[in-house]
This record gives sequence, C-alpha cells and structure tokens, in this order.
Amino acid sequence: MKNALKNSLLASAIGLGMMATQVQADGGLGVGIGYGLLAGPTLELNYPINSYLVARGSVSSGMGLNQTNRVDDVNYRIKADGGIHRLGLNYHPFQGSFFLSAGYAINQFELTANARESGTVTVGDDTFDGTVAINGKLKWDNAPTLSLGWGHSPKQGWGALFEVGAIFTGAADVNLNGTINDNSRQQALNDALKNEERKLKDEVAKLDFLPILQLAVTYRF
Repeated sequence: MKNALKNSLLASAIGLGMMATQVQADGGLGVGIGYGLLAGPTLELNYPINSYLVARGSVSSGMGLNQTNRVDDVNYRIKADGGIHRLGLNYHPFQGSFFLSAGYAINQFELTANARESGTVTVGDDTFDGTVAINGKLKWDNAPTLSLGWGHSPKQGWGALFEVGAIFTGAADVNLNGTINDNSRQQALNDALKNEERKLKDEVAKLDFLPILQLAVTYRF
C-alpha cells in the first residue's frame, strides 16, 4: 500500500512538473498588427490557453476603398468602409505555428455607390431627362468564420501570421433608391431601380461568403 501511494505521488509530481515546464515554454499575451483584404488595418490580441489552443480577438478599421466607376453613362462614387471585428479560437494540432480556426465576425463592412447626373440619364432600360440622384448599398450580416493559417504560435517572441478562410455571411443585402427633379417621372425611376436591384441581388446571391485573407506581424510576451 505504501509503495503504491509513493508511486502515485511520484507520478503526480512528474506530471505537474511536465505541465509547469510546458507553461514556462509557452508565452503569455500576444499582439498582432496586420492588414486584411476587406478588414483593412487590424489590431489583434491573443492568449494561449495551452500548447494546442489560442483564444483571439481582433478589431479593424476597414479597407477605405474610394473610387469612381462609370455604368450606363452614370459616374458612381464607390466606397468600401467599415471594419470586420472577430472573436475566435485557434487549434494548433502540431503545437506549432500551423492552426485551424473557428469564430464569429461582427461585420460592419459595406459597399456604397452614389451618383448624381444631369441631362439625359440611362437607368437600366429606361431614360430620364433631368437631374437624377442614385444611392446604392450592399451590406453583409454578422456570421461564423472558418480559417486556417500559420502564426500565433503559443511560443514566446516575434512571429508572422498568414491566414485564409471565409466569413459565412450569406448573400449581401442590396438596396437601391433614387430621386429625379421631375416628379412625373419619379415612379418610373423607382421601377427602373427596383428592376436593377433585382438583377444585382441575383448576381450577389452567387457569393454567400466574404473572404478572409490576412497578413500580420505578431509578438508574444
């Protein structure tokens, strides 16, 4: 009985010693500064739960796209704005830099298109004479995420991050509206924009996710 108890205590001590060694080998709080394809500049905090699991959270400011596109003789000012903020859990199956990640995105990313034209303006299959203002918006829902990559190792020190994956938002919500200074043609403009809105919804329905593509420099204390 005494020998069995002694062996049990010895085994427990060895196990605790190994756990302590692992905790010392792993680092503490980690930070990352990077850039995402749609998220734009990103700041991330992460913490190793153990040598396999790392909890992470990030905030971003958005890509800040601002450009002009011409469609049907109308110049649209296109803006992409709003960050994509994420919470997730990384699984490092080999206790190294490679990871699989699952999480959730709080999505403020949206695309807007605004135009104002005077003269003869074509909208869809109809033509309007006067001053026409058109406003459009595409917006995506908050959604779960899945990704894989290399980086955020539980080990202390400097590192790099590469991540690719998807935010499973479903199709974007599409809204088009506009005004014309000729009230007798307002309903016709509304109908033309509704028709264009349906076409755009059919197009964006083919893409029911937003891509994740991110590079970052990281440091774990």
